[in-house]
Amino acid sequence: MRKAIGKCFRSATDNFNGVVRIYGSPYMYRVINGIPEEGAMLEVVDFSSTELFVTVNNYLFESDVNYIDNP
Repeated sequence: MRKAIGKCFRSATDNFNGVVRIYGSPYMYRVINGIPEEGAMLEVVDFSSTELFVTVNNYLFESDVNYIDNP
């Protein structure tokens, strides 16, 4: 999960919990800072043994080198 820190993606829902695929593997995530909205940009800032912790960071864009597609 360490490889996921710094990655960013668009939220598919307005839930505080969800699943994101990073390098083909699904990871559970939890928003720990900010209010998630559908389409908000989320950035991975930390992790535990079971999930990633993300924050809402709408200053990032899809052109960012750390952006991952979240189908």
